[in-house]
Amino acid sequence: MRLRGCLMCAAERGDEATRTERGAFALVAATAALLVVGASVRVNGAGLACPDWPLCFGEVVPPLDVKVGFEWGHRVLAGGISLGFLGLGAALWRTAAPRSIRALWGLAAVVLGVQVVLGGLTVWHLLAEWTVASHLLTGNTFCALLLLLALSLRAHHTRAVPSAVPSWLRVPGVALLVLAPLQLFLGGWVAGANAGLVCGAVPGCYTPDGAWFPTFSGVVGLQVTHRLVGLLLWATAVGFAVVARGSVRRPATAVAVAATAQVGLGVLNVLWRLPVEITLLHTAGAAAVYLSTAWAQWTLWRSPVLGAVVRPSGVVSTA
Repeated sequence: MRLRGCLMCAAERGDEATRTERGAFALVAATAALLVVGASVRVNGAGLACPDWPLCFGEVVPPLDVKVGFEWGHRVLAGGISLGFLGLGAALWRTAAPRSIRALWGLAAVVLGVQVVLGGLTVWHLLAEWTVASHLLTGNTFCALLLLLALSLRAHHTRAVPSAVPSWLRVPGVALLVLAPLQLFLGGWVAGANAGLVCGAVPGCYTPDGAWFPTFSGVVGLQVTHRLVGLLLWATAVGFAVVARGSVRRPATAVAVAATAQVGLGVLNVLWRLPVEITLLHTAGAAAVYLSTAWAQWTLWRSPVLGAVVRPSGVVSTA
């Protein structure tokens, strides 16, 4: 009877761990959707529909029109994700998750707090460029940390061991780790500065001679830099996918596909004069690049180095 009771308790703990893992992946999906909803708020001109955040024209629940509805949909979804995130934390402590996973949750909690503050500053500073860019970057970072948390829960639950990779493969991985946040921040600044059409020709700009890189100052320079970093990110992602080995190949391919789609959407967004549908897909593509980069980094740094010598632990007696 005691053995049966122990087996039942172990099964219950396993079921709870599986539910926690699924809940983490569900939060990733909800947060990715929130990023697109946030972009829809901006492209529909609803960013200042409720300028006295957290109220809306002095009311808790104001009469809804299209713009206020977009803004309130964004707020309600964000609040639901925050509550779900707190529930996930409670589940992690109840299931005695490893310290590393709890640390990931704590880091995500800090980023979420920063994101909430930036949301208020974005409204109070009337959509200033630095607030829009920072809000976009922290939102994607929170989503990426949730993905790392979900992947870590799955690895802990399944005890999966990644295959070995060559040490030099980490070089393009580090490059992507720098380029992905930089490109995302630049994209947010371009959106905040309404610089999306200052270079209406691709790859050139509005200049008499059709120069590709007319200047690196002002909003034109901002847009040119955004494009150059995007192309560098794409080239690095494709190269990373080509040379990837073992368990890193799948996430590396995901980064390359997402980066290729993102470049194509960026070109269409400019050529078609920023239609709402392409702008939202462009935002979703940026999130896909960021999340797949996080997945690739997580897999890469968990993988043992090919040919590394593992030293035995303990003391060997020669007596």
